[in-house]
This record gives sequence, structure tokens and C-alpha cells, in this order.
Amino acid sequence: MKSSKRVLGIVASPRSSGNTATLVKEVLKGAEENGNKTDLKCLGDLNINPLIASTSDNESVWSTYSNKPYGVTCPKDDMDLVYSSLEKMDVLVFGTPIYFDHVSARAKIFVDRLIYYDKESTKDRFPRNVRVVIIITYEDDNLEAYSSVVEWIKHTLEEYFKMKVVATLVAEDTVKNPVANREDLLEKARQIGKKL
Repeated sequence: MKSSKRVLGIVASPRSSGNTATLVKEVLKGAEENGNKTDLKCLGDLNINPLIASTSDNESVWSTYSNKPYGVTCPKDDMDLVYSSLEKMDVLVFGTPIYFDHVSARAKIFVDRLIYYDKESTKDRFPRNVRVVIIITYEDDNLEAYSSVVEWIKHTLEEYFKMKVVATLVAEDTVKNPVANREDLLEKARQIGKKL
């Protein structure tokens, strides 16, 4: 019998029921149908702040690669709720809308805050061999318009956190054609979830 996986969905959008959230939820639905456990975090519903400058090396996040401080520290906020879910995941479903040609501010803050796991005291908490599904949504009607953003996300997660991107789902033209009305996309999302 196949073992159950823990699938974490991250919606890096201000809307917990918009285009990005809808697709992330459909992937999670497919994962649940295949017996997996799911968890959903909508970053727009949480108070998560950017990294802040440190006033001393003692406060700074220290690099495990160079043994030098980054000069930044992680503020205490709702990211603690996300960290606890990250540390249990086997699969990450990461969804972001595209604003001004790149990921949302919430998506970038989320990625920046993963620096927390570059500390000697926390690096072993981040799970190994995590598989990733990337979802992006945007207004432009060109399906290839933001392939460079997908590559940036893929490179960042694979290079720095040793994850493995196993699927990508792109939804273009989402203002005129919302994903909730596109059964082909919804079914594709569910099938991705079933294969996790």
C-alpha cells in the first residue's frame, strides 16, 4: 500500500479565493483523492513581514556556507505558522500571481523568509527531497509570457533548498477568462494532485 504524503499548498496572493488559490486548492483536492494529507496556507490571510536589518552579528541569520552573518533577521510573526507546516511537508504546491512581470510581493517575502533554514540551529528542520508544483496566474494572454519567472522559482527552490520541481501549471488571461470557468485547467490541476 502506498504511503500517504503531506502536501502543503502556499497561496502567495492577497485573495484566498482568486485564480491562484483556486488552482492550488484543486491540486490539493486531487492529492486528497489519492489518499494524501493536505494543508493550505493563504499568505494574504497571515501577517508575514519582510526580513529586517540586524543591529548586531548576534541577531543576524548566519550563513551555513560562509559562516558569516547576512545582516538580516527574521521578525516574529505569522511565518512561524508556515514554518511548522513546511517542516512536515513532503510536497509543496507553490502558487503566485504575476504582478509587474514577476512573483507577488508575498511570494518574494515567503522565499526570503526561507533564509531561516540557513542557520546552523534550524537547517536540519527543513525536509529533504521535497517535490514541488509551481503555479502561476496572470492577465497577459501569452502562455509563454512568464516562463522566465517559472525558471526563477524553479532555480531558487532547487538550488537553495534542494527541492525537485515535478510539475508546472500556468494560467494566462485570467481577468477575461477566470480559472473557475476553465474546466480544462481545473482538471489538469486535479490530475497533478493525484499523481503526487
